[in-house]
Amino acid sequence: MNCEEVLEHLGSCGDCRLHAALEARLLAMPALEPPEGLAGRVMRALPRTVPLGRELARLAAAAALLLGIVGIPFLAGLDRHRAAAEARMQGQQIFESMVSTLNPLRSDLPWKR
Repeated sequence: MNCEEVLEHLGSCGDCRLHAALEARLLAMPALEPPEGLAGRVMRALPRTVPLGRELARLAAAAALLLGIVGIPFLAGLDRHRAAAEARMQGQQIFESMVSTLNPLRSDLPWKR
């Protein structure tokens, strides 16, 4: 498109005329500078980072709590309780039945042929 065709199109197209006028007004506006001290206020508003030592202490406390929750039943012998043994056996039977059901299906997979 040459310059004359563009001017002819702008004469007939209201949307393009509006776009060109808006762009011309935006280009004519002065560039605004940020207010004084904005960077400092933004940096103060950001969340502070936690020191590495404090973060490691929190992780260690969480790990100790998790070990306590998981380890206490074993130390107390609750894993040897009859109900726990029955639940373990049921879980094992369910797992074995799933494996025996899914194994024949695995041989039917197209990439296994």
